[in-house]
Amino acid sequence: MAFLNPIAFYLLGTIPIVFALHFLKLRRQRYVVPSILLWRTSTEDQKANIPFKRLRNLLLPFLQCLFLLLIITSVARPALRIPSIVHGKIIYIIDNSASMLSRELGETRLSLAKKEVLKQIKQVSASGGGVMIMATQPSKHHIHQAFTTDSQKLQKAVENIPSTHIGHQTTSVFDLAVQYVDTPQDKIVFVSDSFENMRVTSIPINKIAIGSSVENIGIVQFNVERIADQYTVLARIQNWTETERQVDTRLELEGNRPISEKTVKIPAGDVQSVLYSISAEGLEGIAISLHLVDVTDDFALDNSVWAILKPAKQFRILLVSDQNQPFLTRLLNSAGDYIELQSVSTAEFNAAADKDVVIFNGEILKSKDFFFNPGRETVIFVNPKGALPVLTETAFDVISTPVSVIKEDKTHPIMQGISFMGLRIKESVERKLPTGGSTIIESEKGPLIWLGTEASKHFLVFEFDAFNPEISSFPITIPDVALFMYQYLEWLDSRTATVQSISLQQTDDGMRFRTGEKLKIDLSNSETRNIQVKKPDGIMVDLNNDVFTEADQIGVYSVYEDELLFDRFAVNLLDPSESALTSTNSENNAQEPEENIKTLKPLMQEIWQWVALFAVGFLLCEWWCYHRN
Repeated sequence: MAFLNPIAFYLLGTIPIVFALHFLKLRRQRYVVPSILLWRTSTEDQKANIPFKRLRNLLLPFLQCLFLLLIITSVARPALRIPSIVHGKIIYIIDNSASMLSRELGETRLSLAKKEVLKQIKQVSASGGGVMIMATQPSKHHIHQAFTTDSQKLQKAVENIPSTHIGHQTTSVFDLAVQYVDTPQDKIVFVSDSFENMRVTSIPINKIAIGSSVENIGIVQFNVERIADQYTVLARIQNWTETERQVDTRLELEGNRPISEKTVKIPAGDVQSVLYSISAEGLEGIAISLHLVDVTDDFALDNSVWAILKPAKQFRILLVSDQNQPFLTRLLNSAGDYIELQSVSTAEFNAAADKDVVIFNGEILKSKDFFFNPGRETVIFVNPKGALPVLTETAFDVISTPVSVIKEDKTHPIMQGISFMGLRIKESVERKLPTGGSTIIESEKGPLIWLGTEASKHFLVFEFDAFNPEISSFPITIPDVALFMYQYLEWLDSRTATVQSISLQQTDDGMRFRTGEKLKIDLSNSETRNIQVKKPDGIMVDLNNDVFTEADQIGVYSVYEDELLFDRFAVNLLDPSESALTSTNSENNAQEPEENIKTLKPLMQEIWQWVALFAVGFLLCEWWCYHRN
């Protein structure tokens, strides 16, 4: 046995005080009486019937001192030494991502992971500083308990690890854990249901697998678009089971108000789409949700998705060109009321302060306010919030030989569901990408389509005559070109939204995000700093800056300014890899060498609660003896 707070034994100096108080009790007064003959006889008879009287006089102070000793001992925190089975420091990393909420045998995988770690904590300690508890998805930080040998603190830390709706993101937690590994004897133990795409570290990771492959049906894609006076809702549902399943879906407005229901048959391992179209009248700003009805699976988190219905957006586009552009004009006009198009020549162009997008088509554009890199048949899309961006002039060469697409950035929102790998281009411009530019489509000669940003402005550059069918097949690539232009305008719209993503590129628009994203909330027009965000579970989070990092639940979030609703946005899982619910067998290291066992330091199991309980028992015994006199 050991004592974790031995300094408490200095309190033993109070025991003599108890005896002193006992002997300093109040003395009786003396009285003169004629005779004590009868009293003496009665007293002697009483003494004869009370054995061990001297010992009885000391019983109460003895019980009181024993009670005080037990109290002092409990304050000293007695602990039992529990043998260890490994050496060095140990870091347990518990996966609390979304898939750990899938259920097996009536329990979540997260509960099973906690039980496994708690079982090991009862046996395992470390000679170099103890055990640390970490979680992959932090509420505020990864570390839930720093190195300690106190089993109660470790148990509490494990039990308090919260569940989240965030997909697997393990890079940061492993980078942090490796910093605490000082010797070859230190260990990192990762408890998870999946070890795919794990970060490779210089330190071997011991893996403990939780769960097995289970059945699931979930929503993996959700898009809500406003077209004229209709909202179009498109969802893709995937079936990970081994049998064909018939799935009922229900579209609802907030307040559990059903709009429509549809049924879709999904073959085993396949994905099917479901399409809804509803009137937009009176629904702007309303939250809409899609649910899988009465689906029997082991993972309920991907059975519902949400979005905020945006108001109608009209882009005011100015086309600046000295050439006739029938394909581009027809493409823009096909959007109907979505786009307001105006065309001017280069000489007529003066300013575009009232336009959302300006399309320049020409070899060289120069004016007192704008200067763009010279090039042949270059189209530039600009989203000016104030002045148009100024591009730094770079050297270029005209490529008169055909080029082909060799690379596409599929991660960018404007390229979702689009491919230009078969694009034929007879003539293009080879240019060095400016600072801050990002390539969307690339040929063997360099970028063909690229994006740039300057301050808060964005521009899109085509390094070929994109809408001339004699130069490229781009304008006749259907429906990819129309979808590309539409998604680009949607992406521009999201860049000006109140809530924007700063951590992931896959954001579809400014009102719908994925769990785990860091969101920037534009407070430039706010006159107060009293901003709060209400999460789907009702918890209010104070926003101390313009970055919100707690989008860890699916559902609708509300932003309040001085208790008045400022804006709303939706967060969904939409992660096929997370919904697949695959598991990987554990990989355990070989047995520890026998000579290392002597370096172990056992865990300390505190037992002060039992000592305190005995103290209470002795206190009751002393109370009974006192009243029995």
